[in-house]
Amino acid sequence: MKITPLLFLILSFGTLLSAQELLTKSTFDNIEYVEDIEWSSDDIYCAGFSFKTAINDGNSSDAYLVNYDTTLKPKWSLKISDKHSNKINSIIRYKDKIYALVTQGKISPQTEDVFISLFTINLEGVIENKISIGRAFSSPSNIVINGSNLIFGYKVPDGITYSADSKSEIINYNLATKKMVRYKSSQYQATPKKILAEKSDIFLFGNYIHPNQPNIMAYRNGKYSEISLKSSKTEYFLDSYINKNIVTVVCAFPGVYGDMKKYLKFYYINLNNNAINSKSIPYEKLGWSDQNFDTYSTGSSSWLIIENHQTKALQYVLIDNTGKISKTLNFDRDNGNGSWERYMIKEGMLLNANSSGIKIYKTD
Repeated sequence: MKITPLLFLILSFGTLLSAQELLTKSTFDNIEYVEDIEWSSDDIYCAGFSFKTAINDGNSSDAYLVNYDTTLKPKWSLKISDKHSNKINSIIRYKDKIYALVTQGKISPQTEDVFISLFTINLEGVIENKISIGRAFSSPSNIVINGSNLIFGYKVPDGITYSADSKSEIINYNLATKKMVRYKSSQYQATPKKILAEKSDIFLFGNYIHPNQPNIMAYRNGKYSEISLKSSKTEYFLDSYINKNIVTVVCAFPGVYGDMKKYLKFYYINLNNNAINSKSIPYEKLGWSDQNFDTYSTGSSSWLIIENHQTKALQYVLIDNTGKISKTLNFDRDNGNGSWERYMIKEGMLLNANSSGIKIYKTD
C-alpha cells in the first residue's frame, strides 16, 4: 500500500485524535480572500486574491494560485499579473492540466471594465494558454468537465457601469476540437453560481431565485430553454444535483425586514414531464437560527454551515433532498467565522480555506 504524506500524518496521530481534529494548517503569504479550492490525489490547489497590490488604488487586486501537498506544504505559487484587477474565480484539474477562470480589467467605484479568460496551467504552475471569453460582470460559476467538454457560466454586461443591463451565458468549450459553443439567456438572470452537466444536459443556476422570471438556463436534447421555479419570494440558491430523472434545487429564505420566517426549500424538477414540486422546512423545525450560503455538494446531498438555535454554535450539516440531516460536524471558530468559507468534505477528511489560512481536519 502506498503511504501518502496525508495517510502518514493520520496514522502517526490516529491514536490521539477524536472526531474532527485539526491535522495541519498553513497560513497564506499573499491571499486575503479565497475563491476556490481543488483536491486531486496528492495535490491541493487554492485560488484567491489580495487587494495589497503595487497599484494600491483600493480597487485593484492580485490573483494567486497555490499548489500544496497533503501536509499543506506549498509546492509552488502562481501570480497572474501585476496589472489592475485580477481574480482567479474557479479552478478544476483535469488530467495533467489545471483550468482556471480568470477575470481581469479595471475596476473603479463607478465602473467595472472586466474581461474573463480561460487559463490553462500545467502541473508545474506555468501558464500555457489563455483564451479570451468576453466582457464579464461579477464572478462566474464553477467549472465542470463533461466528456471532452469544459463547461461554465458567467454574466455578460451591456456596459461597464453597475447599472448596465446584463444577461447570462453558458460556455461549452471542447478541449479536443478547441471549439466553443455559447448559449445566452433571453433576459436578465441572477449571477451564475453553479453549473450542472450530465450526458448532453446542461443546467445553469444563479445565486438568487427571483419571483416572476426564469431562474435556470437549460440545454437539453439539443434545445435551449429557461425554467422558472415560480417562487413567491426572492430566495438564495444553495446547491443543486441530479439523481436519475430529478433535478433537486436547494434554496433558503434567510428572512428580511418585516418577514423573518426563515426556511430551507427544495425544488424538484422532473426531467421526464417537466413537473416542478417543492418542499419548505422552517429553520425552527430544523433547530437552526441562521445559515451561511457557502455549501459543498456530494452530488446527492448538501453540506451546509448553520447556526444551532440552542447553543449558537456553528456546525456543518449534511442534509439530503428530503431535509433529513445524516451527519453533523462542529465548525472551528478559532479558524473561521462561517462567512466566505471554501470547503470540501470527503473520505473522512475536511479541507477548509478562508482568510485565516487553509486547514485539513480528520472527521471520522
